[in-house]
Amino acid sequence: MEDNKKNMESTAESVEMVKTSKEKVKTFTRDEVNKIVNAETNKTRKKYKEQMKAEKLAKMKSDEELLYQLEKEKIEKDNALAELNEYRLKEEAIKIAREKGLEVSLLNLIDFKNVTSETLSKNIDKLTIVFNKSVEKAVNERLKEEIPITKTTNYYEM
Repeated sequence: MEDNKKNMESTAESVEMVKTSKEKVKTFTRDEVNKIVNAETNKTRKKYKEQMKAEKLAKMKSDEELLYQLEKEKIEKDNALAELNEYRLKEEAIKIAREKGLEVSLLNLIDFKNVTSETLSKNIDKLTIVFNKSVEKAVNERLKEEIPITKTTNYYEM
């Protein structure tokens, strides 16, 4: 607004300078002065709107930057909580496996990042069943006796 007043004053001064100049005297009608003032006012408004737009754009960029930082921190927090949950689930799984007599190294088959505490026990039960079946199968194969080959000799052929 101050720029607008300055422009009007400078326009008024230039009108007076034209009037007072001895070389050439020009008078302006009220309509002409209004047109000049309106043109200057419109220029100032346009300039002010551009400045406001630039400030708004700069503010939007800073808001977007803050949103980006917030999102980044949220992801880091979620990752840290997931790691903590994974650690706790591993500890729980080891305890359950030892109680059931399951080899602890078999727990490496479980993806602790995607398992919940509710499904952990079911997964360990499945591993126990599969492990016990494979052990039973291996034991049965080892205990399996070969059928002895019996040679019958015919005493009459001798």
